[in-house]
Amino acid sequence: WLDAPVGYLASFKAYCAKKGIDFEAFLADPQAQQVHFIGKDIIYFHVLFWPAMLKFAGAPYRVPDHVYVHGFLTVNLEKMSKSRGTGLDPLKYLKLGLNPEWLRYYIAAKLNAHVEDVDFNPEDFIARINSDLIGKYINIASRAASFIARHFDGQPAPYSATQFPSSEAAYAAAERIAQAYEAREFGKALREIMNVADNINERFDQHKPWSLAKSSDPADRRLLHEVCSDALTAFRALTLYLAPVLPQTASQVLSWLG
Repeated sequence: WLDAPVGYLASFKAYCAKKGIDFEAFLADPQAQQVHFIGKDIIYFHVLFWPAMLKFAGAPYRVPDHVYVHGFLTVNLEKMSKSRGTGLDPLKYLKLGLNPEWLRYYIAAKLNAHVEDVDFNPEDFIARINSDLIGKYINIASRAASFIARHFDGQPAPYSATQFPSSEAAYAAAERIAQAYEAREFGKALREIMNVADNINERFDQHKPWSLAKSSDPADRRLLHEVCSDALTAFRALTLYLAPVLPQTASQVLSWLG
């Protein structure tokens, strides 16, 4: 259970009442964890006074299991300020028709387990989204799926560990990525994921499927089928790894993959 202190604890209590959940039993459950996420400007209250209040309030309240502290979000290396007109307006961002998951990805790619400020730069934001999510991630499905749809009636080849090296390598990275997420090294997790994406794209390009598609040789056709199926299977692994940061995108992709 992820909870920002004070306000969200009250909000969760109201949610439990609405959904018929036993609030006190939920908090008392030893399997339930309280994880507080706070900004660096309110450390004193939330690591000294608030835990003391919870401890002496008695059951079902208890001291949080973890308190994670983040730095500030700056824009072009400047502190956000209404008076100076510097900042990032989420409502304006949405009004412009921009995908909120792009911003989630951009910020996550800069987060680590240390208390450091995160800077938003519009040019860097556009470049990273185009490079990582479009140029590396979505590009895999776009290229591979078109060949499978056009030449193999949309049916991927049967899975084979020896013929699907990209997929094997992608799923082998699961533990490293999971550990980075668990340690709140979100930037490291996303770098690992994009390294996997680079390797998938590299193998895809090495086999030149656009040339294989022109061949009438059965061996080339079989290789085309395997290479494209391998890329799509590995793309599924990438989607699972990106799901914590891109939940809606991941849901849509997995539905499309069936």
